[in-house]
Amino acid sequence: MELLLFSFRIVSALALLTFAGMLGWFMWRDLRATSALLENRADNRASLVVIQSEEAKHELGTRHPLRPVNGIGRGATNTIVVSDEFASGEHALIARRGSQWWLEDLNSSNGTLLNGAEIERPAIITAGDVITIGSTEYRLEF
Repeated sequence: MELLLFSFRIVSALALLTFAGMLGWFMWRDLRATSALLENRADNRASLVVIQSEEAKHELGTRHPLRPVNGIGRGATNTIVVSDEFASGEHALIARRGSQWWLEDLNSSNGTLLNGAEIERPAIITAGDVITIGSTEYRLEF
């Protein structure tokens, strides 16, 4: 009888430890999922705002919300379609890599300017940076 009670105590303790372990694992998994969701929401708040345009088709103050990867150019397949004769079909790319936003010129004919300087390789961009594509200027905002 004592052996049976001892076995019952061991099984009960193992069941309790298993339950506590599973509860901790579920809470940790939920915390990770919530963190990822909040991080994605913060990413979705980034946008490009038109601050200057010589073309009548670009209204000042127009806000273009950014996705994790954004093509910019005249082509209809781009995330941000630019109606500018000085922009290439696939002019530039803005992408989220880790916790930073990157700007890359896609070998466009007229180049891409970041704060007035032409970029030759991918560059990190931050809030307030001015990106010039063709005759249109955009400001990165969060």
